Amino acid sequence: MDKLKLVDKLREKANVSYEEAKIALENSDWDILDALLYLEKNGKVKKPSVNIFYTNEARYGDKDKKSGKNEENKYETSNNFQGIFEAICKYIDTCNNIFLEIKKKERMFLKIPLTVVIILSFFAFWMVIPLMVVLLFFDIELYIYSKKVNTDKVNKILRKISDNVKVIKEKFKKADKNG
Repeated sequence: MDKLKLVDKLREKANVSYEEAKIALENSDWDILDALLYLEKNGKVKKPSVNIFYTNEARYGDKDKKSGKNEENKYETSNNFQGIFEAICKYIDTCNNIFLEIKKKERMFLKIPLTVVIILSFFAFWMVIPLMVVLLFFDIELYIYSKKVNTDKVNKILRKISDNVKVIKEKFKKADKNG
């Protein structure tokens, strides 16, 4: 899009004069979104009542690919922070879709997301860990369930733990009968 069309488009969107639109675009390297932000900072355009943040990963990544140079990206620090934040959000979302099921035979007592289990384990580990061990002695089984993540290995380990607890219970029963 040529510069005159960009100025006209910004004038239309922001309801500002030709001069203000041109100055804003020049100060923002002819990027219409940055020009709108520039106008907001200078009080020429009213800010939206709700703050919404959108990312456009392709915008900055394409410039590096087109230029063929390994230039330092002027947005690198914010992208690193943004990348860490997105990774944390991705892990939290994944954990929200993995559930710990507490069952006895086929009756389910509780189904909670792994995120809750992690938070409870972090803040109340002195309650959560012994509670899980006690549950095993009452023939209550723990399962991990997820549609997206393969939980077979974890469930196999939990099943082995449950079986070992049953063996220990049987040994206590035999020792009690003999003693």
